[in-house]
Amino acid sequence: MRPMPSNWHAVTQTSGSRAAAAVREVGELGWATVGIRCADEEVEPVIVEPSDIGIEIERAEAAEAGSMSGKSMPPTAQTAMGCAAADEDSDSIFHRSKYPAPWPLIPFTSEKTPTIHQKLKLQLLPQKLFVHDPWKLIFVNGSESQTETEANGDGGREEEKEEPGKKEPKKRQDAGAKWTAKEDIVHVYNLQLSEANAAYLKSDGMRAELAKLPSATIKAKDDGSGSGITPEIIAQVITQRPHVVPEGHLYISPAHKIGVGHHSVVYEAEWELSRPALIPSEFCLECLVEEVVEKMQGKHMRGEFPYENCYGATQRSAYRAGEIPKMDPSVAASIRWSEQVIPEMTVVMPQPGKDDKSQQYFTRPSEVIRTQHYEGPKVALDLDVKWQIPANGTFCAHLKAPARELHTAKVRVAAKLSIEHDLHLGREAERYQSFPQHLSEHWSGYNIIPPLQNPVPLGAVVPQFYGYYVPETQTESSGTKVPYLSPIMLLENCGVPVDPETLDEDDIEECSSLFYRLHEAGYAHNSIAARNMVVQPGPLSELPEKRGRDGTKSFRLIDFGRTERMESSRERKGEERETQRLFHSGPFKR
Repeated sequence: MRPMPSNWHAVTQTSGSRAAAAVREVGELGWATVGIRCADEEVEPVIVEPSDIGIEIERAEAAEAGSMSGKSMPPTAQTAMGCAAADEDSDSIFHRSKYPAPWPLIPFTSEKTPTIHQKLKLQLLPQKLFVHDPWKLIFVNGSESQTETEANGDGGREEEKEEPGKKEPKKRQDAGAKWTAKEDIVHVYNLQLSEANAAYLKSDGMRAELAKLPSATIKAKDDGSGSGITPEIIAQVITQRPHVVPEGHLYISPAHKIGVGHHSVVYEAEWELSRPALIPSEFCLECLVEEVVEKMQGKHMRGEFPYENCYGATQRSAYRAGEIPKMDPSVAASIRWSEQVIPEMTVVMPQPGKDDKSQQYFTRPSEVIRTQHYEGPKVALDLDVKWQIPANGTFCAHLKAPARELHTAKVRVAAKLSIEHDLHLGREAERYQSFPQHLSEHWSGYNIIPPLQNPVPLGAVVPQFYGYYVPETQTESSGTKVPYLSPIMLLENCGVPVDPETLDEDDIEECSSLFYRLHEAGYAHNSIAARNMVVQPGPLSELPEKRGRDGTKSFRLIDFGRTERMESSRERKGEERETQRLFHSGPFKR
């Protein structure tokens, strides 16, 4: 658009919704009525969640139960699956006795264990982390340890019948990681949050969030018979949510090293948590409706609000079993409906590189949205509905009995370790906790991010942060000298480093936009390099087997150990030039 029509050199790139807001602000609605109408009809952007991790976990467990994935941990194995004092704490949900067969599995033998991409709320991060480290990988010293070399060499191979040359490299290394033969070494770590997040967990706001319980609105109904309508009901669940065990277990293997830098080493790790932390317990809607009906019929029998004119046993014939009683026709109550018609929309766009006659059409079908408006008595009910917890045998008659009663669930994450005396990892953990929430969210739609002139997708900029953990022995007030144990930062595993030479123009603009969006949030990355941007098949809203089918990619920035608050526009301009140089764009386009 040209904000100054007389100046042909003044051109501003913007979105339709922004342009509509601008012309509405200055009162120039008569100049682009069609464009304004199209902008008004655009669907509002919404957060796009990754595919349901609960579905992926249950699919993995089904494969494991059918012996299609994973190997059971032998009873004689030296590895103590579970808490550090597994034999003493037999009540722990991580105690071996709590697992049904074929679990627990030898770590990393199940290829179906999913990678988590969901955001976890602070209160769901385990306060205590038991790190299972038979190869002493957390004793990071900046070079490959003897135990790691041993694990990847001939001396560390599992007793297998197959020839090593016929196996995939990753599988051959996994087989070499002899979890069943090595003694488990377990270290206890504590969650360390930033001052702001630690204070928030203790705040009234967090207590209110934890106390918040779900509610459901049952809309009023009118069958048109003239015999009255049912009231609108707000059903509030008052049963507390299932307790999430504030404990987790992490398993790391030398066979799953992701990368090594000057300051750190990263492993793909298996992370086992209390099941409700990953698969939220739900309540049965059918159970809720049954309890609502029972309570409303009781009110009707007793002549309580809103049934003051319907009293006594003779009124039982006014409703059928399983039905919410109607109010007396004399009660002032009404239902009306409004309709919003969203017309079909077609956008005509010339295809790049084609002549002017070749055009591409994008059509949105018409849609009618009906909204109910109710006026009349509203009934608030408190319901003692049980949460569905199959692992504890708590499930209603409406649900199929679970085939497996697991108290825990396992996912894969990236575990980042640091060499001794290096401060980058601690700073990076602080940065992750200071970033605004939108940087780790996926949004629908597109936006124009300066200095780009074309719309780009609005996927997450940074990986999900799953906690920064420090060794318990190094947080105790003891003067005793203890060996160095690396802190551990758990993150979403977002793929492999990009190769700028393989990216097309759209990919380059999307990758560049991640740095620019970080700038918009007020941060300078301070380490712009291809190794600090990763890619994986997308979109993440699809199940893993459907990602990347049409070439869709999901990009993310990583490595924020040097990231700082941006102090000046000069810093921003400098990073923009570095980004353009990296991706051969802008003035550096070849």
